[in-house]
Amino acid sequence: MQKSNNGQAAKSAQGLSRDRTWQTIQDQPTWDVCVVGGGATGLGTALDAAARGYSVVLAEAEDFASGASSRSSKMLHGGVRYLQQLDFSLVKEALHERATVLANAPHVASVLPFVIPCESLAHAAFYSSGLKLYDLLAGRHNVGRSHYISSDEISLQASALKTRAHGIQYFDGLFDDARLAQSIASSARQRGAVLMNYCRAEMNGQADDGSDLVSLTRKDNSAQHTLRARCTIFATGAWSGERVAVARGSHIVLRDIGLSSGVLLPKTPDGRVLYMLPWLGHTLIGTTDISVSCPDYSDTAPQDDIDWLLRTSSQALKKPLDAAQITASFVGYRPLVRMPGAGKKSSQFSRAHLVERVADRTLRVVGGKWTTYRRMAQDALDAAIVHGILPKSKPCSTDQIALSPNPLLDNAWLTQGQWSDEQIQKIVKSAMQDESACSVDDILYRRLRTGFTDQALALNLQPKLEHWIKKFA
Repeated sequence: MQKSNNGQAAKSAQGLSRDRTWQTIQDQPTWDVCVVGGGATGLGTALDAAARGYSVVLAEAEDFASGASSRSSKMLHGGVRYLQQLDFSLVKEALHERATVLANAPHVASVLPFVIPCESLAHAAFYSSGLKLYDLLAGRHNVGRSHYISSDEISLQASALKTRAHGIQYFDGLFDDARLAQSIASSARQRGAVLMNYCRAEMNGQADDGSDLVSLTRKDNSAQHTLRARCTIFATGAWSGERVAVARGSHIVLRDIGLSSGVLLPKTPDGRVLYMLPWLGHTLIGTTDISVSCPDYSDTAPQDDIDWLLRTSSQALKKPLDAAQITASFVGYRPLVRMPGAGKKSSQFSRAHLVERVADRTLRVVGGKWTTYRRMAQDALDAAIVHGILPKSKPCSTDQIALSPNPLLDNAWLTQGQWSDEQIQKIVKSAMQDESACSVDDILYRRLRTGFTDQALALNLQPKLEHWIKKFA
């Protein structure tokens, strides 16, 4: 196992320019691990590899967390609906990982109570039985016991809901996905990982010693470099090719409509699940579940999806929602592993993950979800050791690693829209020098959350951010 000769340089990579990070990559010809993909799973793999003592480099073709990892449901959860599919092992694993994220990243993750409004005692009893099983599967990692609540209690927690005679309350997690991704990235850098965004990676055969040859190309200046990797791990999510089925999940964001708890509608008129969350001072409503051939990101969700979310959520609210209340919308894509015997609907696919060997020294991790990112990374590296691709190392320790916060950017949303010029300067400087942001969109959507909560405000802020980006470039 080769330790990086540039450990000190790698540890300070947060403050390095892209050129110096690129030089760090060039200075070391052979790496233990090359991770391709800078979403949740890729970043988690880089952290795990570095924590075990491997030298690790990560290449992301766009920005870190620019795909599904900044466009998730915002819920840390075991998956209540997977109980209906009898996928108990998946739910149990996710509930364990939920507790791990809550413990290791309290700056961007917290427990959230959820309400399920019920029209009859029979419905309440049905959902209560399922949620008792949910509690049981969580075991000592449970974050709150589910219980019956009255119509008065429902009104106190979700005053916007139509009056319902009965309800069930249960508990799950809420998190800021893009900020968590940056915390993982920062923690990986601190342990010696070298991370490069806007850098495309392509396999280019094998070297004489059997290691993978991985060609890197910078998107900003077209510079190229080929490195050697003892192990290459692809963590490219919805871009993993034919191995995954892709499902589109659309979300809308509105000014706060009066929710202190999350609301789950487990059965809508067309059979889909819908939820409403209090998120960063707003209300987030999601999600659709539509099979698509490939991801196609844009700044807003398709109009058909928006109409469905407005129409369906309005049926549960005292006051119907209007499109004029929407401050932002976004789309995420779920990478679902194609398993034998799965139905045709994406909602019938499992959220389980799979690690497979695709070449002598190359692995691919597919499927899964944000909540289980850490376990996916652990399984990928364990598989590399089992297959003899990597030498044995220290055991995985990421379940005990407190992830590094960035208080300025983690909490910037609290004063969103009220930032002074001096605050904007500090935000841009930290985003670029500490977290490798390169563009206005990198900052507005993935270092801050403005683009995902208030797109009009994001548009107004662009000129000021562009000014400071040029200063710090």
